[in-house]
Amino acid sequence: MNPIDQKLFDYYCEPILRNAENFDESALQKLLDEFSLTGEARRKLTDAIFDNYLQWSLDAFAAGLHLGLSLHSDIRRGGPQQV
Repeated sequence: MNPIDQKLFDYYCEPILRNAENFDESALQKLLDEFSLTGEARRKLTDAIFDNYLQWSLDAFAAGLHLGLSLHSDIRRGGPQQV
């Protein structure tokens, strides 16, 4: 990963996502109530879903960052970016 992207993730994106109110754990708990899971299995599943949520959010941030930078450079140069 590009060092600049890594710093953006570490110091900007990840702390915001970890503290965001977007992850609705109560809705997840209601969904898990429909399955017969032990306490440990339920905790592991909740943690895995949160970890995936965090990873998907970071991936979306990275894609948006690169798209935004590409669009910004296109506008400044007045043409499509060469690949």
